[in-house]
Amino acid sequence: MATQSKTQYLTDLQAYLKRRYKPKAEKAAARLTVIEAVVYGICHEDTTREQANQALSRFKDQFFDWNEVRVSPLEEVQETLAGIPDPAARAHRIRRFLRQLFERTYNFTLEQLTKKPLKEALKALQPFEVFTSDYVTATVVQQALGGHAIPVDESTRKAFEHLGLHEPDVSTLRGLIERAIPKNRGAEFIELLEEMAHDAALATDAKAPRWEHHGKAGHAPSPPPASTVKPARAKSKELPGIKPEAVEPHAAKDAAKAKPKDAPKGSAAPHPGKTPPAKEPPPPPKPPKGKK
Repeated sequence: MATQSKTQYLTDLQAYLKRRYKPKAEKAAARLTVIEAVVYGICHEDTTREQANQALSRFKDQFFDWNEVRVSPLEEVQETLAGIPDPAARAHRIRRFLRQLFERTYNFTLEQLTKKPLKEALKALQPFEVFTSDYVTATVVQQALGGHAIPVDESTRKAFEHLGLHEPDVSTLRGLIERAIPKNRGAEFIELLEEMAHDAALATDAKAPRWEHHGKAGHAPSPPPASTVKPARAKSKELPGIKPEAVEPHAAKDAAKAKPKDAPKGSAAPHPGKTPPAKEPPPPPKPPKGKK
């Protein structure tokens, strides 16, 4: 069987996911500002699109501007993230980013980066701690900077593992997907990946395409056995009246080597399991000559 390329596999997977989820054609979403994309990425990582959209809307409705979010108590920011897993950590990341931004620029706009080349814009964003997250970085590229990026979180990576495609981290998997899926299909594939990441029944669907490598379905590497060296099996000889499995290997070996002390030289030992033939009695002594 020919080796399947990962590009072909991802193309087949996209076709399968479209049949499974039947996404509706929607108008392209309005581009977010850079700050909005950062907050959206923090809210969306390992959650659903609906949860992230609701959280971003609450920030806009409940706070006057991003500066108010920056100076608000952490508890208030956390309340805005109600319904999202781990709201405390996400609230801390959002407020930390806004404080770093104010300390560096004394304002709350990064829109000047949208007019710069993508590499230059990303270089300007790297000093902010929030961009240590590959998911947030990809979200900003895709939602605000107009570049080609397909955000991948841990939920998506684990979903791919269930289908046999194993990559060491999300950034490696994202690079693979972005090379295989062109920009004009990127937005649709992002939506399909989110559905896949939160579809527990997908892993057991026999129709779901599995990644195959060298003609074999991919699978997680199994841990090595505790010992790959098989113990040597001693060859034991069967002793009379004793079954072989009842004899310890070393005892059988010693018994095979043992020689009877009172056996005369040159005499053969009796074969195990056979009764030696009875010896004939010696002939009677002859009478001396001359006497009858």
